[in-house]
Amino acid sequence: MKPITPLLVSLALFVGLFGCADSDSAAPSSSTGVGGSLARFTILGDFLYTVDNTRLVTFDISDPLAPEQVSAINVTLGVETIFPLKDHLLLGTQRGMFIYRVGPDGQPSYVSSYQHVVSCDPVVANDTFAYVTLRVSECRDAGVGAANTLDVIDIRNIESPQLVNQLPMDGPYGLGLDGELLFVCLGVNGLQVFTLEDPNSPAELQRFEDINAVDVIPLGGTLLVVGPEALLQLDYSDMDDIKVISEMSIGS
Repeated sequence: MKPITPLLVSLALFVGLFGCADSDSAAPSSSTGVGGSLARFTILGDFLYTVDNTRLVTFDISDPLAPEQVSAINVTLGVETIFPLKDHLLLGTQRGMFIYRVGPDGQPSYVSSYQHVVSCDPVVANDTFAYVTLRVSECRDAGVGAANTLDVIDIRNIESPQLVNQLPMDGPYGLGLDGELLFVCLGVNGLQVFTLEDPNSPAELQRFEDINAVDVIPLGGTLLVVGPEALLQLDYSDMDDIKVISEMSIGS
């Protein structure tokens, strides 16, 4: 296994943050960038959207040198992540997934939500399904019945999301979606790869038990895997032979 050079890391992160994804993935619909499922901000057009513990905040960045806050919406307690899907924003919170529609003026408005027991909750989605990992180990005030799961949510009716499947998981973290492939980070338990030939029922394709994975960014055949101690690249251009192609230590 060859180590990643610093230059390659810089280029990879530049593509991951500012490049344009060509695959049929759950990446941002604008050409601004591709982020991971644990991201707390995203850009659509001339607007930057950020989340803090309770709010969705909108900034006008039409003048990049002078960004201006234009709104702040109270969502709920425990807002953790934000994921763009065309003209919608999917917010992962400790209490559920909240969906907002972005209007022509860039302002978000509430559409619907999918509620669950208190758990950590990153989310990725395509036009028909959202995939949500629930993790209870590090969330404050985890509720009765909380569990470590992968939830499959039908969002074809965006105003009424419906849970269609729930798979038990080993303490899942971030996840990534590219066409019929779903990558789920399991922290110290590894990285799990699912096929979505049946999008209602993810089926395990491969598992890497020796990777400490916290979040992933799929980039059309190359997967950036972020862990607390290393940044890895996986080649998944061949679904039957997914393999680690490089690794670099990033911490101790």
